[in-house]
Amino acid sequence: MVSSLKNKKADSLTTGSVGKALVLFALPLLGSSLIQQLYNMVDLLFVGNVLGKGASAAVGSSSLLVTCLVGFFTGLSVGSGVIIARFYGGKDRSNLQEAVHTAMGVSLLGGIVLMLAGLILCPWVLQWMQVPAHLLEDSVTYLRIYFFSMLPLILYNMGSGILRAAGDAKRPMIYLALGGVCNIVLDWLFLTVFPWGIAGVAWATVLSQTLSAGMVFWHLLRTKKEYRVTLRKIRIHKRKLAMILRIGLPAGFQSMLLTFSNMAVQYHINGFGENAMAAFSSYFKIENFMYLPILAFGQAMTTFAGQNIGAGQMDRVRKGVKLCLLLSMGTTVVTSSGVLLCGRWLFGLFNPVEEVIACGLQIIFVTAPLYLLYPIQETLSAVLQGTGKAIVPMIICLGNLCGLRILLLWLLLSVWHTVPALAAVYPITWACSAICLLLYYWFGRWMPQGLPEKQKSFPFASFLKNRISSE
Repeated sequence: MVSSLKNKKADSLTTGSVGKALVLFALPLLGSSLIQQLYNMVDLLFVGNVLGKGASAAVGSSSLLVTCLVGFFTGLSVGSGVIIARFYGGKDRSNLQEAVHTAMGVSLLGGIVLMLAGLILCPWVLQWMQVPAHLLEDSVTYLRIYFFSMLPLILYNMGSGILRAAGDAKRPMIYLALGGVCNIVLDWLFLTVFPWGIAGVAWATVLSQTLSAGMVFWHLLRTKKEYRVTLRKIRIHKRKLAMILRIGLPAGFQSMLLTFSNMAVQYHINGFGENAMAAFSSYFKIENFMYLPILAFGQAMTTFAGQNIGAGQMDRVRKGVKLCLLLSMGTTVVTSSGVLLCGRWLFGLFNPVEEVIACGLQIIFVTAPLYLLYPIQETLSAVLQGTGKAIVPMIICLGNLCGLRILLLWLLLSVWHTVPALAAVYPITWACSAICLLLYYWFGRWMPQGLPEKQKSFPFASFLKNRISSE
């Protein structure tokens, strides 16, 4: 039964200025991403300057494994967010509640499974990734402790996704900021006051992520809003799970397999030695300052598309895509220029060794000038996921960023076994992916069928009942 939502914020992304709505919603998302990046960077700064480049390389070489495993559940949170945003925009309280509690059930179960899998499998995976023998022990120690944070990490991501789907991006940012402050304090405490080494960095991460997750979960339990979580109601509703998986599985596999391709890149990075390992580890942190604004606009676009589809306003979605591309590309010009101008100083922050800095500069001179291609890929993937077309961007991104990237690694490095050749794999595959997504956006049938182009209101539950049998 469709009921009217009391919260007027349900229309926060479905009415008013499109550009203003995207910017105001994207800013807290950017703030959250920057906070996450800053306290991850603090970890690397403490490790590089207190423990040395060997520990820095150990953390960098193992971080991709975590990203790969977490990426799958991050994709599921994308699917949950899209479905929740649609029900929220369509003012459907009953289905909204079922979707919220299904999402929380999936995150609880998935967090436990992922934690256990990581604790058991990480030594064998690190050996497969060709992590040097003298770094293996530190890498295993770091990962095994880090995997205790998987449950709170997934709970935070899913809980934040629920809040953002309902138009609230500020609270997740605040909770993450408090966790970030905790992380900095604990890094200092566990590395300088108590010399716990690389294990101290991992425990600082576990405790800070647990704090952020606890605050998000507590808010969902205490709020009076329509997306409130009730412990006894947490269960997996089959129909809602199917809807979440329809979008979340392609997004999850895309994230996981893209990280797998990055693990293949890491395999080749490790073959260049410790300086290259430390340089790429620092580069991935620096690159995030270019990527995070793009990601924020992409996340805003996914929720924007979901809510406006729920409200039946596809013309507003199309306008949002154009503005999002302009905003994202303009921001990228600024950030990539800053990275190029300040590259030596940025790499020096992470590691003062001249060989590592020189290697890092070779990387950014190849990638940063072409980073303008990334907003096209991110924005179009985001709107397609928001409209429910998650399979197409998955195929395009995996074909280019995974399949083509691995092929290029073999081709380029067999001819030019250099760090710039390795770095060139990234912009080549960004360009191919962007071209394919543009072609699909222009010529493909990505608008949800049965949804009129200029319909002013849209009973989303009725639309679903025409396509999915009732529970």
